[in-house]
Amino acid sequence: MRAMAPKRTPKMSEAESRLARLEEEMREVAARRDLSDGERSDAHHHPAEAATDAEERERALRSQLEAQRRQETARRAKQALSDGTYGVCVECGAEIPAARLRIRPDAERCVPCQTVADRRR
Repeated sequence: MRAMAPKRTPKMSEAESRLARLEEEMREVAARRDLSDGERSDAHHHPAEAATDAEERERALRSQLEAQRRQETARRAKQALSDGTYGVCVECGAEIPAARLRIRPDAERCVPCQTVADRRR
């Protein structure tokens, strides 16, 4: 017997659309962050400029890593959509409020559980 796919609801297609937009935004962020600045070398300018350049590269790297992390959470959210578990907190099993999912379509936790998870970091 063939397993039935989760029933598609308007809410699900709206979530899929938000997740697709999020993935595209994160791909664009990652593509804009070219960390190989071959034009200038830190050895050829003032030490203060070298420090500023290093700080800019570090900020770009953090941004790129955040974009990759968000791409991964969006991928997991899309999988949860197909599994029928989208919008359910991975920690406590409570339903994640629709308002939170509209703002953060890749949210895996309800606000209280996310607060605890952020404190653990």
